[in-house]
Amino acid sequence: MRYFFHCNEELNEGIRILSEDLGIKLVSKNQAEMTVSVRSLEGDVLFMELNGNQAVIAYGGGRARFFRGLAILVDWVKRGETQKSLKEKPLFKTNGAMVDMSRNALMNVETVKAMFRSMALMGLNMYMLYTEDTYEIREYPYFGYMRSRYTEDELRELDGYAATLGIELIPCIQMLGHLSTHLRWDAAGKYRDTASVMLVGADETYALIEKMLETVSRCFRTKRLHIGMDETHDLGRGKYLDLNGYREQEDIFLEHLCRVIDMARAHGFEPMMWSDMFFRLAGKDLDGYDDYDERVVFTDEIAKKVPAGIGQVYWDYYHKSAEYYAGNIQKHYDLFGKENTLFAGGIWTWSSHCPMYARSLPRTLPALEACRDKGIKEMIATIWGNGGENSMIVSLAGLAWYADFDYKGVFDLESVKACFERATGVSYDNMMKLELPDHPDGDEKALSRPLLYNDPLTGLVDAHLQNFETKDYYRSTVDTLKNLGDMGIFAPAADTILKLSEVLELKADFGVRLKAAYDAGDRNTLSAMMAECDELIIRIRALRDSHRKAWMTYYKACGWEVLDLRYGGLISRFETAKDRVFDYLNGTIDRIEELDQTRLRMDGVLDVDAEPRFYGLFNWMSYTDFATAGRF
Repeated sequence: MRYFFHCNEELNEGIRILSEDLGIKLVSKNQAEMTVSVRSLEGDVLFMELNGNQAVIAYGGGRARFFRGLAILVDWVKRGETQKSLKEKPLFKTNGAMVDMSRNALMNVETVKAMFRSMALMGLNMYMLYTEDTYEIREYPYFGYMRSRYTEDELRELDGYAATLGIELIPCIQMLGHLSTHLRWDAAGKYRDTASVMLVGADETYALIEKMLETVSRCFRTKRLHIGMDETHDLGRGKYLDLNGYREQEDIFLEHLCRVIDMARAHGFEPMMWSDMFFRLAGKDLDGYDDYDERVVFTDEIAKKVPAGIGQVYWDYYHKSAEYYAGNIQKHYDLFGKENTLFAGGIWTWSSHCPMYARSLPRTLPALEACRDKGIKEMIATIWGNGGENSMIVSLAGLAWYADFDYKGVFDLESVKACFERATGVSYDNMMKLELPDHPDGDEKALSRPLLYNDPLTGLVDAHLQNFETKDYYRSTVDTLKNLGDMGIFAPAADTILKLSEVLELKADFGVRLKAAYDAGDRNTLSAMMAECDELIIRIRALRDSHRKAWMTYYKACGWEVLDLRYGGLISRFETAKDRVFDYLNGTIDRIEELDQTRLRMDGVLDVDAEPRFYGLFNWMSYTDFATAGRF
């Protein structure tokens, strides 16, 4: 379809960027099949009208509003509509994603741009690059060393591209904790307190922070800056303690925070931060404190210590109660002020190779409803990494929840599907199938990681798998994933998840079957399982190859070595398993020591049930927790 637009050149540049995704072509007025008039309105609003080959898109609140309207208009035309109108008034001033570029996997520039395009077509207008040490600081060569850090030129390129599409690109960095991958180096010793926290009070700490600020000020046009400050649980307990003696964490934290805020403002930045440390400090005496514990009460003494005017981001992706979210939002309003409160939910991509839509959505909807009802104006969907097992591009399906709720004010599944499919050209229903390998028990927990990394000989997960059928489930999952059709930009990720399912078809219960055959003295089955080891090695290699292709499609190269080591370890363990069984069957050894051990549950419950029982920590545990009872 050929379009002519009555609009300024800046908007036309964004249309040109999106034209291939939309399947349209910009032409002169006398060549156009469709003429679109574009108008500016006051406030956050989108209005559209289609009459034959004439259309109007009127919007206020930034270009992303227009681009959502453009996606809807193109969809109308493709569906054969000739008379149509629509008005939407967004709930949120800003709405978008914070994407983790620090947990081993760093999206390459083209993948980030692809996310920008899809998000703009959904009407989302903000993107935070979460970079701990994965951006270049010229004066600190060990900052992001061998981590595929973004160069300054790449950051400026992304910033310009985002701005063209109406997306504010915000640096989201760390200025106290979460810096373990940099602080590991001896070069950082002068400003290291603990393994992950910088040394408060040291001149060298503030010299580094000054360079952080200089770098981001050169690369981003926004004046908004996320300075992190979360989860510094061991603050003041390392070198700081040796140098200064014991001091209350609250005092150390506030001293550092105030100094960093002053430095940021001196560079013209409007800082924001994660708010959890204020809750943790206030709840330090609560038994069994959990993040944003609803028992926390803020005293006047604490309120007086809160720096004025700094944005506070309430992050929470764990609860299913709108009342819980609303209660903590009100506490933020009372302590920090309504104008300084932002909310960050989560699209779970951090527990396996698969996206956890089934876990995310029941926690996202009550959060969105609470934010709507409490008048939150800034919304963030956090997308954390986990070492790169998951291709985080699949989070776009979850971002459609945030976008469509914003413009509709309610959750409408059919509208969400349309929003996602307009922006990506891929079936929403097919995207939902990508999490099937996680749920052989029908629950929302992520089981593919423990099933994949569970050692074939030591079987740390085996006690949870007794009398639990997996083979038919994964055979059916393989059939489903083979028939998804065109997955567009998500195709490499989908193929990796298919290959994972093919591995799990044989591997999920391998250890249970191996020990059962050993305990029963079933030499025929043991012999057959040696051949199964060979087949599993073939399938694991196919998974590795597919995953490597997906990685090199979506991410920068550094970090893949971690996955090579994981897959290589799996292959090696099946080679060892085959050799151990061979030696046993041939009489070289009289027992297989690993298989002689009684299987215990990983949750510490000694009464091993006949029924499988999985537990929530599987969502968080590292692959090493499933591979060995030792440490490496």
